[in-house]
Amino acid sequence: MLFVLDVDGTICFNGKFIEPELHREINRLEKEHQIIFASARPIRDLVPVVKDFKNHILIGGNGSIISKNNDISIIKHIPQNEYTEIKKIIRENNLNYIIDGTFNYSAYVNPQNKIFRQLDPDKLASNVNMSEITESIKIILIDVPEKLYAKLEEFFQKFDTILSINYHKKERNIDITAKEVNKYSTLKKVIGNQSYIAYGNDINDYELLKNAKKSFYVGIDLEDLDFDNVELIKDNSNSVAKSLNCF
Repeated sequence: MLFVLDVDGTICFNGKFIEPELHREINRLEKEHQIIFASARPIRDLVPVVKDFKNHILIGGNGSIISKNNDISIIKHIPQNEYTEIKKIIRENNLNYIIDGTFNYSAYVNPQNKIFRQLDPDKLASNVNMSEITESIKIILIDVPEKLYAKLEEFFQKFDTILSINYHKKERNIDITAKEVNKYSTLKKVIGNQSYIAYGNDINDYELLKNAKKSFYVGIDLEDLDFDNVELIKDNSNSVAKSLNCF
């Protein structure tokens, strides 16, 4: 059986590591089934969380990058014209952001934001000037001011055919990748039509959960999931461990 697991908010609740009980359960599962980790994190930030497992397939950057047997491949970059416009928006509005290149990144993030704890925890890469990231696989606009958020939603409508954009309105974040790049689209490149069981917790996991044989949503609200193959799990490591123990 194949399991596809999101990371932050699904199996990692502190931004740094998987808690012991859940860690043991995933370790047990790994010995009997195949596990693929699929995260919003780039591979650079994903590896420190799952390094104890023998899994050799990691999907990162919401599907924009993949690691198989430690060989990292880019699925698709954000087109240059749109990348230039987004950088202009960041500068003009003095936005907090993370721009991920193939490995290095450019970031300006409030240390109080939970995303800051997830950013290159093992200091594997360099935080460089925005101009040094000539090609980007993923951009996050972070803590967007409330008055500006709706304007950006309207602005990005013109990129609907060019970019994939996920709006996290509660956190006031905006995730951006190239069009038709998401965790599920990249998973399909790896597994074809093989069925799988998925665990996820937010809009980044929508397609992944929707297309699973069985899916589990880790959270408190299912109202945005308009399909019936999904089961709700409380958002804590104990509840997720108990769910995995059923397999």
